Amino acid sequence: MASDSRHSPAMRAILVWDLPTRLFHWLLFAAVSFALATGLFAPKWWLGRHMLAGYVVGGLLMFRAVWAFYGSEHSRVRSFLYTPRQTIDHLRGLLRLRTSHYLGHNPSGAAMIFALFAVLALLIVSGFVQQGGLEKQGPFAGFLSFAAGSQARVIHQLLAYLLLAMIAAHIGGVLTGSWLLKEPLIRAMIRGRKPVPDGTPANPPLRAKPWPAAIWLGLAAGACAIALPLLARVPPLGLPSMPENRLMLKECGACHNVFHPSLLPRASWAALMANLGDHFGEDASLPSAERDDIAAYLSRYAAEAWDTKAAHLFAVTSADQPYSIIATPAWRRFHRRLAPAQFAAPPVRAKTNCIACHGDADNGRFDPQSIAIPKASGPSS
Repeated sequence: MASDSRHSPAMRAILVWDLPTRLFHWLLFAAVSFALATGLFAPKWWLGRHMLAGYVVGGLLMFRAVWAFYGSEHSRVRSFLYTPRQTIDHLRGLLRLRTSHYLGHNPSGAAMIFALFAVLALLIVSGFVQQGGLEKQGPFAGFLSFAAGSQARVIHQLLAYLLLAMIAAHIGGVLTGSWLLKEPLIRAMIRGRKPVPDGTPANPPLRAKPWPAAIWLGLAAGACAIALPLLARVPPLGLPSMPENRLMLKECGACHNVFHPSLLPRASWAALMANLGDHFGEDASLPSAERDDIAAYLSRYAAEAWDTKAAHLFAVTSADQPYSIIATPAWRRFHRRLAPAQFAAPPVRAKTNCIACHGDADNGRFDPQSIAIPKASGPSS
């Protein structure tokens, strides 16, 4: 029934959205907002919070998929299944500022729900792949390469921007529908009741079936609770088991922090060890046997032996300083917003003191969540 601005038909309130559907809607709004904020705008060390938001979104989608079959009348998927023709006709009506009353979701809103569900599911999948391949974290770290994670990162970012556009379109559609039909759609999703004109046909409502829903949701959640931790126990792909080299720790650690071998390629380590007589302006010469032992160790566990993000990025060295880690393009890019004074202040004191801010520098992981910039040398504004 098309609305007519010249008349104000008598209205009556009908309970349309059950409590679980309303809670799902607003919890999803909060979780997605937090995920977008932490993924697009927060510093890198908020990655853990971003991933937690992704898990929450996944759990909410799991609930909604179950509730779509066991919820009350207008929460069930069958109540908002429309043909493409119905959806197109409804969109045309919105463009002409003409639309009809629907007890539940209208065809345009239903299409947006399916699209949002699909995009959010793809965001979760691409996030898992990125987390496993790029960061070597999560349940799929033992099966995914850095290359796969890098590709997933691009897809994940594109989907995030698409989601922003879809959210804007969704909000615009709700506001337009509220204006055309003179019905508070946002308030209806809060209180559950929706005003409709007297005489609007309504089928006998289907009651929710919470117990079957709880059983299926429990089975799905239980399967995830068992499978994901088991998968996470698989050693990350591309992280070799590296024994400690006490000679290197003794000789190199006597003057500076010992760098992880994955932070330079083999050619750079070989050039550095071949010129210890002029080691960044100092004489660090060693007996040939000790030098060869350390050189062999560095060559064996250089960047080429690892599939970590740090190894791939730091394998690209500076043309004029091929064995300086802090001269690599990656190091400069990551630290470009930090003022020189921040490196000079305690407890950092030097650009080469990686462990001062990266809690996992010793194992070469450099996970974003392990970044903790000391207060005395916080990031510049």
